[in-house]
Amino acid sequence: MTDPQIAIAGAAMALRDRRFAEALAAAEQGLATAPFDPALLGLAALALLQLERREEALPYLRRQVAAAPQDMAARFNLATVLTALGQGEEARPLALAHQGHPGLARIAGYFHQQDGNLAEAVAAYRAGLDRAPQDWESWNNLGNCLVQQGDNAAAIGAFENAINRSPFPSLPEIFLNLSQALGAVDRRELRLGNAEEAARRFPDHHGVLIELGLAQAAAGHRDLAEVTLRRAADQEDHFGEARLELGLLLENDNRLDELDAHIVACEALAAGPELAFLKAWSLRRRDRFEEARIEAERIPATINPIRTAQVRAEIADRLGETDEAFRQFTAMNEASRAAHPPAEGPSYRELVEAETAALAAPLPPVPAAPGAPRDPVFIVGSPRSGTTLLDTLLTALPELQVFEEQPILATVEHAYPGLAREADPARIAAARALYFQTAEQLQGRADGRRVVDKMPLHMAKLPAIQRLFPAADVVLVERHPCDAVLSCFMANFSPNHAMQSYTRLDEAARTYAAVFENFSRARELLPLRVHAVRYERMIADLESEMRPLLAFLGLAWRDEVLDNQASAARRGAVRTASYAQIGQPLYQRAVGRWERYREHLAPVLPILDPWIERLGYRD
Repeated sequence: MTDPQIAIAGAAMALRDRRFAEALAAAEQGLATAPFDPALLGLAALALLQLERREEALPYLRRQVAAAPQDMAARFNLATVLTALGQGEEARPLALAHQGHPGLARIAGYFHQQDGNLAEAVAAYRAGLDRAPQDWESWNNLGNCLVQQGDNAAAIGAFENAINRSPFPSLPEIFLNLSQALGAVDRRELRLGNAEEAARRFPDHHGVLIELGLAQAAAGHRDLAEVTLRRAADQEDHFGEARLELGLLLENDNRLDELDAHIVACEALAAGPELAFLKAWSLRRRDRFEEARIEAERIPATINPIRTAQVRAEIADRLGETDEAFRQFTAMNEASRAAHPPAEGPSYRELVEAETAALAAPLPPVPAAPGAPRDPVFIVGSPRSGTTLLDTLLTALPELQVFEEQPILATVEHAYPGLAREADPARIAAARALYFQTAEQLQGRADGRRVVDKMPLHMAKLPAIQRLFPAADVVLVERHPCDAVLSCFMANFSPNHAMQSYTRLDEAARTYAAVFENFSRARELLPLRVHAVRYERMIADLESEMRPLLAFLGLAWRDEVLDNQASAARRGAVRTASYAQIGQPLYQRAVGRWERYREHLAPVLPILDPWIERLGYRD
């Protein structure tokens, strides 16, 4: 009979020296004398695991946990082996009672995640990370849970921790996870930097190369994006993701002839049914709607459901099939919410309503320093109200530097929170300087041109704008509330916090009302210079609408401001959902479109009716 202590010492030494068979023999000899000794049971199990004999290790681990139920390391080993062998039901109670043990907490988080219990999964991962902050796998899993919860801002930090704490070069999947979170909160430059770093570490990874192209496109580097996506497409011997994204890039840039040439090249590869998606887009853009519908019906389920529903909806709308179009737009938005669930906490509308309630009289203005750039022009309005058309027209004026939905003010507010009530002149001066520095980084030196900052929902940012720029000019673009809300519901916006408001028709209407109430209240309280431009008048008689605007801005008249197609051609790619329309001749078909959808809009008309009246759109 072997003394248990001698057996323990012998087995431990053999394990240390990687003599696993000898360690198993020594442990079994000791167990003949002390069959319930937890240490010997654990040593025997570890030896078997090193010998890749997991099934044989299970009885030892079970006996060890029975003999020492408070031994968390033993419980972790048993839960790990059970999970690896597909015996999750036995592992589950061991993991859920993790008591903060890092390994067990990670397994518990996995079980909760698989069950869809995201809050419990997050709590478990955080409990483990409190004790083992170097656990990069738990950081990555936590980030994935936070994305599923819609908390992309917190997920970014989790993925960064996963990358920084994992062995170099980390895993490409974690970089891709981080890119997804950065894209969801519209951090374009950070997303690009992350993608560039991933490409440096994993130059041959196909998914990383595609993400680099998408990040370059999102950051406005369209030429680079095309080069990158073509490189990725060259790696494919079929119609794969890179070829799909390259086709969409060409379509978004309104390069329809090149899109058709790309489709022909893909057909030569014996492309599968997925190519019907690009064919449908091309035909829809060329107003060949009946042919487009045939291709759209062929799109397989392998294509992103958001994109598929969008193209089918737009085709049905142009064919006058109102019910089918509304059904498909609803499907598009439902798929968007499923893919990008809203974050916990207040909605964008609720935040705007709270800010409206807190609006107060202005503080004494802080004048700009001598020689400082002139205060900007801010173009605001409901999304899909015509702001992109207006800023495109203004690019024809050499006196202006036009910014299309760039996060300039957001950058300043992040650095200087509470700007609307800031009392320190030095901080206001620093915030102003940061605004113009950010603008210069994005689009180069102004060289005396006046900045035009177009961001529709800045109409709910007037207190901060007025505090920062007391001499700013504000241009409000108006459109019939029903047309604006319907068009927002029909748009496949990037799913950030604000734009998620438009994936439900009722919430879209309430958001419209909340934003206009905020704007109206701010105009009552603040000494603002505001000029209204009406979308319907722009379409009917552009010159009559533009002459008063240029006079308001103190600019000389130029006929070039009437040529939207030439301006669109000069500016290149458009970031917004209006990219497909902005280069076309001005058209009337979107004016009063809501009448065709009156039945579908009936539930939200009571919300919009006060604004129809107040904006002077009463029939």
